[in-house]
Amino acid sequence: MTLAETAAAIAAGRLDPAALANAHLARIAQANLRLHAMAALAPTLEAQARSLRTRIARGDHLPLAGIPIAVKDAFDAAGLPTTANARLFANAAPALHDSPAVARLRAAGAIILGKATCWEMSVGGPSDQSPQPPAINPWAPGADPGGSSNGSAVAVASGMAMAALGGDTGGSIRLPAAFCGLAGFKPTHGKIPLQGAIPFAESLDVIGPLAPKAADCALLHAAMADEPLHDPIPLQGLRLAIPHALLRHSPPSPAMADALAATIATLERHGAAIAEAPLPSAPLFNACYFLIARSEAFALWRHALAATPDKFNPLTRRSFAIGALIPPDALADAWRLRTALQAELAAAFADADALILPTTPDEAADLDFTTAFSRPDTAPYTRPFSLAGVPAISIPCGLGPRGRPLGLQLVGRHGDDARLLALATAIEQALPQIGSPKEWWT
Repeated sequence: MTLAETAAAIAAGRLDPAALANAHLARIAQANLRLHAMAALAPTLEAQARSLRTRIARGDHLPLAGIPIAVKDAFDAAGLPTTANARLFANAAPALHDSPAVARLRAAGAIILGKATCWEMSVGGPSDQSPQPPAINPWAPGADPGGSSNGSAVAVASGMAMAALGGDTGGSIRLPAAFCGLAGFKPTHGKIPLQGAIPFAESLDVIGPLAPKAADCALLHAAMADEPLHDPIPLQGLRLAIPHALLRHSPPSPAMADALAATIATLERHGAAIAEAPLPSAPLFNACYFLIARSEAFALWRHALAATPDKFNPLTRRSFAIGALIPPDALADAWRLRTALQAELAAAFADADALILPTTPDEAADLDFTTAFSRPDTAPYTRPFSLAGVPAISIPCGLGPRGRPLGLQLVGRHGDDARLLALATAIEQALPQIGSPKEWWT
């Protein structure tokens, strides 16, 4: 069932929320020892279910009634510590309050299952030197689930949670969604408050949902952003544009290129028009992102790095410390360039309803900690839209040669989140389904 169907069944009394939550706890007990998706479980599931039943009886509007949700361990959820998988926060006390995103999910009726693991401090990459072991992609033993919201994606893809909350600074929702065969949505920057979140780069950080389908993400986003759902969008007459300049600079794998071509052909058969997105400065988006993100991260964590360098794993320490090497004039130039690049991207929507391109250059690779400092770049197609602050979503578009999911990214105009989610739902429904991973972890 979709999230909407499940919530409707619970609200109508056809499904018990405690039974649903306990079924997911049983799934976690079965799968988490091998997949490492969940870092901590909420101690209050029965109390949450009792409260929900009271609210249902009262007639409250609860679009997420009883939906079991995992929260990335970088956001506060009352009663659970927020550690960001870092030794720096290993002794954190349980949060007294929910972050706004979590509070809004609870207000809509969701049940918080617990905390999902993540890359340490949401940066660097997968590491075997952090407090929690890295999550494993359920599509194949040892496969990379992407980052940094890896536990969130793995929890949903393996059935430990029906949906999850993730964070995205340069692709950290969209990448794990792509690698794990899910929908993952990065909202417009500023749509959802960041209070109660451990930051990476605050002018880039956003909070968003991961779920099986784009329609599920739309329901979750509507609750967190306090916005209505958009009406359905037909594919007939839809105008999509491909930023070929970005793909030429960072070419996709043959499998990903073929999947994109097959997707385009399917959409054209349904009446969509495909054009070129004018983006002449495409390579500059990634360079500008890098300067701003690393400078902001270093500014945030420089005192902790100096006082307790041993509290950071080597990947995290390097990712933050790079910001110390960026001179102020280069950062000032990057901020001026950012404004120009945002205007350039806005112009690309003059004749397009959305941009369409891969989420990542290829399917997931295997986790290899011996090459952690030289792993291939998986985010050249996601960082530009983080820099611009516009909404973007990844949905599945096929399987690679190793049988691992491939992701399609759709990008919308600034602030046009609900419409992009409706558009993604229509496109997702036109594409072949990729199925589910085989349960090798049971």
